[in-house]
Amino acid sequence: MPISTWRLFFILFLFPIAASALNDEYFTIVEKDHKKGLFDENGRVIIPVAYEDLGWTAGLPEVYHKVIGFREGNLWGLIDIKNKKVSDARYTTLQPFQEKLLIASLPIKAQAGQVRYGLINNKGETELSFRYHSLKPHQTQLIASVLRNKKPQYGILDQEGAAILGFDHLRIDPLSSDRYGVTNLEQQTAIFNAEGIRLTEFLYDSISAFTHQLAVIYRDGKQGVIHEDGREMIVPQYRRIKIDSPGQVSVLPFNTWHVYTAENKWVRDYIFEEMQPVGVNLYQVTLGETKTFVDKSGEAVIPIHWQVKQLSGDFAVLTQGDKFGVLLSSNESDATHQVVLEPEYDSLLVDGQFIIAAQQVGGTNSWSLFNRNGLSLTSFAYQAIYPQSEGRFLVKRKDRWGFLDTTGVEVIGCQYFRATSFSGGVAGVDCTEGQGVVDLDGNWKIKPLNYQGTRLSLERIHDDLYIFRTEPERPEAVRFGLINSQGEKLYTSVHELIHNGHSIWERSAEGKYGLVSYQGQRMMEVQYDTISALQDQQVYVFRKEGKYGILGRDGKELFGLDNNFQDLFPMTDGFLGVKINNKFGFVDELGRLRIANRYDSIRHFQANMAAVKLLGRWGYIDKGEHLIVQPHFEQAFPFRGKLALVKKNGKFGMVNRKGDAIIPAAYSRIVPAQNNRYKLFTTKLVGGKEIPQVGLASENGTVLVHPKYDSLKDLDNGYVVVSRKGRFGLLTLNGRSTIPMKHDQIIYDAFNGVYLALEKPAWESIDLP
Repeated sequence: MPISTWRLFFILFLFPIAASALNDEYFTIVEKDHKKGLFDENGRVIIPVAYEDLGWTAGLPEVYHKVIGFREGNLWGLIDIKNKKVSDARYTTLQPFQEKLLIASLPIKAQAGQVRYGLINNKGETELSFRYHSLKPHQTQLIASVLRNKKPQYGILDQEGAAILGFDHLRIDPLSSDRYGVTNLEQQTAIFNAEGIRLTEFLYDSISAFTHQLAVIYRDGKQGVIHEDGREMIVPQYRRIKIDSPGQVSVLPFNTWHVYTAENKWVRDYIFEEMQPVGVNLYQVTLGETKTFVDKSGEAVIPIHWQVKQLSGDFAVLTQGDKFGVLLSSNESDATHQVVLEPEYDSLLVDGQFIIAAQQVGGTNSWSLFNRNGLSLTSFAYQAIYPQSEGRFLVKRKDRWGFLDTTGVEVIGCQYFRATSFSGGVAGVDCTEGQGVVDLDGNWKIKPLNYQGTRLSLERIHDDLYIFRTEPERPEAVRFGLINSQGEKLYTSVHELIHNGHSIWERSAEGKYGLVSYQGQRMMEVQYDTISALQDQQVYVFRKEGKYGILGRDGKELFGLDNNFQDLFPMTDGFLGVKINNKFGFVDELGRLRIANRYDSIRHFQANMAAVKLLGRWGYIDKGEHLIVQPHFEQAFPFRGKLALVKKNGKFGMVNRKGDAIIPAAYSRIVPAQNNRYKLFTTKLVGGKEIPQVGLASENGTVLVHPKYDSLKDLDNGYVVVSRKGRFGLLTLNGRSTIPMKHDQIIYDAFNGVYLALEKPAWESIDLP
């Protein structure tokens, strides 16, 4: 059938298959009904359309030395252009290599999903035994690996299987047609040629592919340049390098960090990409992709291939691969740094001055407790260790829970099914007899109890009070109650009991609330839509069917539901905001209207002053309803210290308690800052766009730094870092410049009392010899 006819019925896979030196024909793979076949250039059927796939598992689907791969199921075989099967479908992968050879892999019957690689020829005969974990072609050679201790190790083979480079390397990467980057088991890389001759020592962390006979070398986070003959053209010292031509490269140096005192006296320089003070005489720095720690002299205090995971107090958690360790830094003036745990742990947690770490043993974590100097405190291997609370570590051993003290002694043996951490000198435990409470020495505070034959679970409220819940077989029979440390039941209920911080909510399945005191007295029946927590240490507000009432903290009803309140707001300064007839005022704890509902809106009282809205404007009243600040503001906010934020004519300012404008309403924003100071924002027009400008005012409203900077950071030490147009400097609180505004960034090092000023470099061009 002519090929044009096939086009009418079949989806053509139009891969014209180029002829090799041994194949004169061109071939086309044709697909029909998800099956494939092979036609020659004249449209004649060479291989019938009967195979699930034709081609190779890697590379173009072309005829190779008069054979092509075919797939049946998940396996591949060889078939020639005379439609004769050269080999059965038995290979997991199959791809051409060179000189009539193909790389193939066979499944390992005893290991599901595992394969071994070898070479076959175009007749299906094995040329290289199937013993390799991987085979990857490179020119006329093979990068191969074998498994040793369940980990692959790499070497290089020629096409006949002879070893050019032995199998004792962590990885091998092609760098050019006749160069390899070979990494040893110590994770250091060297350059080898195609004859297996080493051209450099194992000096580098990694090496890029060659361009113009040059490659970028990486060492300790720094980059350099090497020639393909092994000559180091540029020692690794730069942040980035670009190879431009055979004799020219572009380099970007690392950032320079100048160290100054607050009065701009130079102390020293550092050359790092990023830098952050983390302790006395200790900095976390970045070099390329590597983060590490250095001391004041800039020397690394941990090996460069270790990484910094996190900081915790005097400790830094370190990683190497997927393992964890700990660095300890003292906070003394002559600070020293010590690796107290090498990174050899699978899990690790810093807990104050203790370290909790685990190593996997038999597929499960085995936990130990260490002191700050890395000394092991535990005699047993634990299934779990939780952070200490009140001098006790919750631990699990042999599927039972107990407690260690801070010396690692198991002061309460691992004997409980479950346990909680200590709080207030007691902890909840669960044993065969039920749940109970023990003290720090393991003595019973509440012995395991039951209620009507069922176990109790306990929730601690304070030292002498617990909410209990029964654990019956029938959930509908669950009961709650209160019990003291002597085991006396103070209250029981069919409703859920919930601690609210000052008393107990009693909540029904229908979502109705009641209130119970710590003494077990029912303060309110379970019938209310909401009951607040204790407000202002004085009252509870409750609501039912849209009506509000007030309850004293002793449980006495102060104000019932028979009122016309539309809304009742939380109590502050002894007053509750109220809404009546769509107007706002204030009531006291007895519900008496102390400030008439005459206002459009209100804010809460604070220090005897509240903002109120009248006739569309805001002012301030005191608790005697004296109008202290006339209502002529668009917005007014509660006082913060001596001042309150107000808005007038679209701008913000601040007034004192007499209504005097301490900071005029001339700012786009005013934001609280440290030490009761305020950041002042204005805007300036640049290129038709409004750019924020920031300054600083004192708690008394004195403008310390006029708002003319793009950013401002109050360091809370008498100085502020400011920036303008991307340049940073240092000012005193009265606006005097000390460190000039010419740096790319300024970081305050509070540990050492100095300032790190960043200078970013530019790209440079270097001509190579």
